Amino acid sequence: MEAWMILQIVISCGLILTVILQPRKSGLGGGIFGGMTLANRSSKFKNLPILTKLTALLGLVLMVLSLFFALLVARV
Repeated sequence: MEAWMILQIVISCGLILTVILQPRKSGLGGGIFGGMTLANRSSKFKNLPILTKLTALLGLVLMVLSLFFALLVARV
């Protein structure tokens, strides 16, 4: 069980870092205050910057892992 928790913490920290490091039109630290400056809802996934893709991937992995972990704990 501890390995799943450690994996979840590592993925969460990675997700936080990718959000904070996303560039903004005015400079670095765009993810700190929120907002989508480089990507909007109409853009294609392949045209997005790598940090945006990594954020989406880490978010998806974190949600799936959390759901799996919750189901695993509920069965025990």
